[in-house]
Amino acid sequence: MKTVSRAAHIDWLVGVALLLVLAVTRSGHFGSSLKLPDASWAMFWLSGALALRWWWPMLMMAAAAAIDYFVISHGVSSYCVTPAYPFLIPTYLSLWFMGRWVSTSLNSEMRSLLKISVSILNGVTFAFIISNVSFFVFAGYFSSMSAWQFSTAVIKYWPGYLLHTAIYAGTGLLIRYIVMSVRTGITTQTAS
Repeated sequence: MKTVSRAAHIDWLVGVALLLVLAVTRSGHFGSSLKLPDASWAMFWLSGALALRWWWPMLMMAAAAAIDYFVISHGVSSYCVTPAYPFLIPTYLSLWFMGRWVSTSLNSEMRSLLKISVSILNGVTFAFIISNVSFFVFAGYFSSMSAWQFSTAVIKYWPGYLLHTAIYAGTGLLIRYIVMSVRTGITTQTAS
């Protein structure tokens, strides 16, 4: 019987945790007084930043699609499920790649914090552009609206996406830092 390495075990724990947060928050983009904002973008960024294996974003995309199908079949609006829906693949992958870009430099130095900030900013910006351009072009809702009109109508949502992604990603990185600090402390105590 093949034994699972410690790294693979941690990979699974982190991946399942990200999937759970994605599932719990998936039904609302900006949240309300009764539900948390959608954490999907942050979970894809974190899966890259925490260096999860390449198949995790694929699994997360399948889970997101299954959750969307489930909530739509139970009364949530299907407005966003259009021929543009497949463009969520490059949307989510842009977040994952920006997380992956920063994954090797996660530490407590200021340069790392700047790189994390740039990574989140770029990931959210790329994802926002991909998802909105594809929605404008392929959804079939905007034939009487110019690209400029659409852009000025949706740009007001970008700060919310950036804020929520940054808060969730920052929380995830803080949890990672705490867990690693506790593990280091335990290892140091047992070695003494």
